[in-house]
Amino acid sequence: MRQFFVFGIGLPALVLATGAVGLAQTLEPGVEALRWVSIGPSPITGGQIGVTLGTRPMSGRVATLAAHPNDPNRWLAGGAQGGVWETMNAGAIWAPRTDNKQSLAMGAIAYAKSNPMIIYAGTGESNFSSDSYCGAGILKSVDGGLTWTRPAGAKLSRGAFSDIIVDPSNANVVLASVGRCVFGRGDVPYPPNRPLFGVHKSTDGGATWSLKLSDGNQSASALAADPAAFNRQYAAIGDGGGTLNGAYRSMDAGNAWSLIAGPWVGAPPGAGRIELAIAPSNPNRVFVSVATYTGVMIGLFFTDNAWATTPVWTAISMTQIEPSGTLGFCGYNLALNLAANQCWYNHVLSVDPGNPNILYAGGIELWKYDLATDTWAEISHTVSNPAGGIHVEQHAMTWAGNRLIVGNGGGVWSSTDGGAVWADHNTNLVLTQFNYGSIHPNGGMLILGGSQDNGTVKWTGTNSWPQILGGHGGVSAISGTDPSNDWAVSLRGRIFRTTNGGASFELADSGIQGIGGSIPTRFEKCPTNDDVFLAGTGRVWRSNNFFSGASATWTDNNVGIWPPITVLAFTPASACSDYIFGMTGGLMAKVTGRFVNDLDFDSLVPARTITDFAFHPTNRNTLYVTLSGFNAQTPGGPGHVFKATNAFISGVLNWTNVSPPVDLPFNTVAVDPRNPNIVYVGADVGVWRSVNAGASWSFMGPATGMPNVAVFDIQAAGGRVVAFTHGRGAFRLINTLSEPPR
Repeated sequence: MRQFFVFGIGLPALVLATGAVGLAQTLEPGVEALRWVSIGPSPITGGQIGVTLGTRPMSGRVATLAAHPNDPNRWLAGGAQGGVWETMNAGAIWAPRTDNKQSLAMGAIAYAKSNPMIIYAGTGESNFSSDSYCGAGILKSVDGGLTWTRPAGAKLSRGAFSDIIVDPSNANVVLASVGRCVFGRGDVPYPPNRPLFGVHKSTDGGATWSLKLSDGNQSASALAADPAAFNRQYAAIGDGGGTLNGAYRSMDAGNAWSLIAGPWVGAPPGAGRIELAIAPSNPNRVFVSVATYTGVMIGLFFTDNAWATTPVWTAISMTQIEPSGTLGFCGYNLALNLAANQCWYNHVLSVDPGNPNILYAGGIELWKYDLATDTWAEISHTVSNPAGGIHVEQHAMTWAGNRLIVGNGGGVWSSTDGGAVWADHNTNLVLTQFNYGSIHPNGGMLILGGSQDNGTVKWTGTNSWPQILGGHGGVSAISGTDPSNDWAVSLRGRIFRTTNGGASFELADSGIQGIGGSIPTRFEKCPTNDDVFLAGTGRVWRSNNFFSGASATWTDNNVGIWPPITVLAFTPASACSDYIFGMTGGLMAKVTGRFVNDLDFDSLVPARTITDFAFHPTNRNTLYVTLSGFNAQTPGGPGHVFKATNAFISGVLNWTNVSPPVDLPFNTVAVDPRNPNIVYVGADVGVWRSVNAGASWSFMGPATGMPNVAVFDIQAAGGRVVAFTHGRGAFRLINTLSEPPR
């Protein structure tokens, strides 16, 4: 998890305006034989989030869940950037259902109770993190989830959905709560023409929508209806401390709304994210939890006269969770025994459908509250029985009969006994959000991937990837001289090393100032000397003894103070002395010995965040660079992929715009070392491939096995090309003429 206010990441939705998905069927001769094949993780095993968690299977962040109203074994799960998945056998086997749709970022899913063949899915994840992607509007299925359309087209695109409710007697009447989300890996502002945040309603099956509740700028974070009387509804407005934030109520099926007077009104510094739950067996009872926009809990409240003119609210004490009682179920990390203030991010409520006294409150852990006895119990077993517990950071809950189904940062779990025992449902649910990856330099069976909330994981030939280091995984590097043992990895921005193949790790960033935090620190290993590394913060740091030293040490490489460094690359065959680095704002510099020069003196490359570099494997003058963001950010300066052919020749660089024909953030570039004319670039929707050094491109999307997912990293080495996606795990490129898909 990374907080919304730090960086923004990605948007597959804007492919709508560019036609990239339509290009998926236009493939150059020979590409038909190439196919991306998923290699997992399915699942990740051996979690280490805060404490050792045994060998439980994990997948990735699940933002929304729905259970079929008539079949308790049939569920839908929405990945944060992994699309809609369906199980027909209570989570034993899952299948993806929306890989070819315009957005795989999911925020809300709902069955139509009167006709469960009709399903609505809201794209765009409403969890306010820096990788909570915006979406492409509403998806609808009329065949039980096998196929999907966008009934309203691009309406409500560029937003995120927190809840969808459907009139149980009329499948055409739908309401959705819409809020903010993020765009692009880097400094990407909100694009124009976003939807107004708030509660929207459709009476024609999602074809047209009208805004019913909004203050224009604050997200609608929750929406629920009385299960016995759809005309009675509650909603919540709030994510940033607006003056109109709070719980709202409608008595006419969501057409008119009024702010409910409650303890959240006027509470400093103002209500942020609000969640609510109506007790199905007693709809007069409603629970509301309110946090500030900084993630501190204001309080948890309930009422037993929810539909009275002035409901009376009672505060629920949370001192049993932690001594002060002020951090609350979503603001405290039980495993680490510290304040987390994450109520802006992991915050969800659900009431037992058969017992209105039992509230399930999801934060970092999952808590169970009994109103009848005024007692709390932590039921995710983070501390008491971690090997049999569930992943941290709860985001979604739903019910299938008496089975509670939970979605969190590591996938899907369920319990039929109120959380005493949990079943794990992540064996083949492929939702891992990779940030970066590395592959064996000589083609061996080893891949490392740094993933969001699920640490650094390792592939050795099977789709089950063991976790070797927990937390937020980032950049990694594999030694060329001893690839079986010597690896570098990052965790929460810190750099670690192992010299025994991951059996143990030690910190390896001594001397670097300003390291750590939620953003992965970029580092780069010299291709010709495994001991030489560069790392970027606001300076460039160098280690000359990374693996060989008793401890790895770093010194300032004395190239100045810069904006945040986003990528570094050594030139080929440079004896580790020459390199380049890129930053936010489109800045690039090259270092030759002790000399530092601007890589773009004439500003031919747009001033957007540099995301990746790739050199020709034997010619340091041929260089490719990728940029985040959208063309609208740099009027008069379009483009996302640029190429120079005189990078280290004196004089002005002749940068050429060689971008694929799409306006999307691009995240990564790789040149095939076997044939340098073949270049791969990864965007916020899929992969593009050139066979003529960037002169023309073919889109490698669903037609070639790659879902419409953000590709954050591509690695090509040792005869292998691997794409690391931020929501659907890793994919290996194969030639089906010589290697049929398994």
